[in-house]
Amino acid sequence: MWEFVVVTASLAALLTLVRLGISVGVALVVEGLLIVTLMNPLLLPNVFLQTLTSDRTLSLVLASLSISLLVELYSLTHMINKLSDELLGCIRKPVLIMVVVPAVMGLLPIAGGALMSAPVVASVGTAMGLSTALMAFLNVWFRHTIFLVYPMSQVLITAAALTGHSVVELAMYQVPMMVLMMLIGLYVTRKNSKQVTMLERPDSRKYSSKNLLIFLSPILGSIIVALITRQILDMLKYYSDYSVAVGGFFGVALITYLSLVNNEKSVDLSKLFTALRSERVMNMVLSSFGAMFIYYAMINTGISTSIGSVVSSIKFPVVVTEVLLPGFMSLISGSPIVGVASSVPLLAGLKTFSLGDASLIYLSAFLFYVASPVHLCLVFTTQYFRENIFKVYKYLIPAIALTFSAAISYYYVILALH
Repeated sequence: MWEFVVVTASLAALLTLVRLGISVGVALVVEGLLIVTLMNPLLLPNVFLQTLTSDRTLSLVLASLSISLLVELYSLTHMINKLSDELLGCIRKPVLIMVVVPAVMGLLPIAGGALMSAPVVASVGTAMGLSTALMAFLNVWFRHTIFLVYPMSQVLITAAALTGHSVVELAMYQVPMMVLMMLIGLYVTRKNSKQVTMLERPDSRKYSSKNLLIFLSPILGSIIVALITRQILDMLKYYSDYSVAVGGFFGVALITYLSLVNNEKSVDLSKLFTALRSERVMNMVLSSFGAMFIYYAMINTGISTSIGSVVSSIKFPVVVTEVLLPGFMSLISGSPIVGVASSVPLLAGLKTFSLGDASLIYLSAFLFYVASPVHLCLVFTTQYFRENIFKVYKYLIPAIALTFSAAISYYYVILALH
C-alpha cells in the first residue's frame, strides 16, 4: 500500500511543479528524489550513481542534446521556414504534412524524438490557425502512430517475444488500430483548422526537389547515420543506443556547414553557441536525466515489482487486468518497456496469450506511455510549444479513450470470429 502512496505523492508533486511553471527537468528530478526518499533514503547514493554511470542514461542525454541542438539550429538559421515552404509545395496539403513529418521522424525510435518534427508542425500549424495545445497534441499523436506496426520498435519486439508471437503477427494485428489513430488525428485537425486558401492551393509555389532535399538533409542524415551506426555497434557488441547521438551530432554538423556555405549574413558559428546556451536545450538534457533517474528509482526501490504484484492479484476480469496492469506501469515509469516487461510475467499465470491478448497488453503499455507526464516526447513537445500539459490532455485523453474502446471491441470481434 505504501508504494501506491509514494507513487501518488510523487506524481502529484511533479504535476504541481509543472503547473506552477517550474522547469519540467527540475520537476522530474524532484519526483525521483521523492520516490527514493520516501521508500528508502539510504538507496539515494546508489540510485544517483547508477543513473550517472548507466549507458542508457548517457546515450539518452547525448541523444537529447544533439537532437535539441539540431531543432534549435533549424529555428535560428530559419531553415525550418524554408523546409515548410518546400514541403507545402511537394505534399500540397498542409494537413498531410502534419501527419507525414512526425510519422517519418517516428522511424528513429528515440526518446523525445517528437522534438525533431515540432518545428515543422509549428510552422504549418500556425498557418492553419491551430492552437499551440492542438499542435502539441498532433505532434505527439502522429509521431507515435507508426510504432504500433514498426518492426524495429524495441517495445514491439519485446512484447512479441514475451507473449510468444512473431513481431510481424503482432504488427499486422494492430494495423486497424494504427489507421484509427491516424483518422482520429485527421478528424481533430480538420475540425479545428481554418480554411487557408493560400495553403490549400499552393500551385503558385515554386517547388524544388533539390532544395527540399537540402533542407531535409540534416534530419534525414541524422536518421540514416543513426541506423547505420546502430548496425555497426551491434556487430561490435557495443551499446547500440549511442547511435542516435552519433546521428544527431551528424545532423548538427551538417546544418552548421549548410548555413556557412550559404553565406547568409544572419548565420555564422555564433548560432551554434547560442543554441548550446539555449534554456530549451538545457531543460531537454535535464529532463532526460530526470526521466532516467525516476526509472532507476523505481527499479531499485522495488516499486515496479510491488505494484505489479498487487494489481495482478486483484480479481478483475483478465481483459481488464491486461489493460490496467501494463498501462499503469507505463504511466508511472514513462517507459513502455517497463509496462510490458513487468506485467507480462505476472499475467502469464492467468491465461495463455492469444494474439489479441498480446495486442491489448502492448496497446495498453503504449497508449498509457504516450499520455504519461514523464513521457519525454510529450515533455519536450509541450516545452517546445511553451504550452501547459493539461491543455494538451484535453485532446490526448479523449483520443486515447476512443482508441482503447475500439481496441477492446476489436479484440472481442476477433475472439467471436474464432
